[in-house]
Amino acid sequence: MLGRAGRASFPGGNVRYPLLLLATALLVTGCAAEEPTTYGPTTAGPTLRPKSTGPRTPDPSLPNIDATTEPTAKPLCSIFTTAEITATLGLPVRKVVAGKRGPYVTCTWTTVKPVEGPGSVTITRGDGAQYDAFSQQMIAEAKSKKARGKKLLEGVGDEGFAIGASVSGVPIWYAVVQHAGVLTGVQVSGAGSKASVGTIKAFMIEVLARG
Repeated sequence: MLGRAGRASFPGGNVRYPLLLLATALLVTGCAAEEPTTYGPTTAGPTLRPKSTGPRTPDPSLPNIDATTEPTAKPLCSIFTTAEITATLGLPVRKVVAGKRGPYVTCTWTTVKPVEGPGSVTITRGDGAQYDAFSQQMIAEAKSKKARGKKLLEGVGDEGFAIGASVSGVPIWYAVVQHAGVLTGVQVSGAGSKASVGTIKAFMIEVLARG
């Protein structure tokens, strides 16, 4: 219905209703402008770091594993000089050769000019837990060479013995001792050498005293 001056007229002559519609339209338009145009996850994904071409820095929380920590015979082989071993055996010997024999480290001196077969002096070192196994090996080796005279080494280490004999005129002696959780074995042999139960006992005592 048209009223005066062409103005729109509503029942009761109230013009607030069209104004309310206009305000609502403006409000909807403004909210639409503020809405994001794209949608994505509400949390950030993992951060990707570029790969480094340089050396890696070790994690300080991990133990430092050194590949050179394998047991070595070098310190053991340096406790005697070649001259001292020559004096012990009674025959000139070559420079010591360090090595390994299963779980044991070894130091071996051989005679320079063996007249009736090679002579040698050997020191073997290992874990004391291997005492029984190593003892059986030494006994078997001695018996294979017909050296059967086993004698206890009282007062030398926690427990130990010597075994040997003079076989066809060649003295051959072995000794094995376990002391403070460490296994030590020595062998002294050679034609014309000083090898004997007394020699090997004295040599074992000296080995234990030096290290």
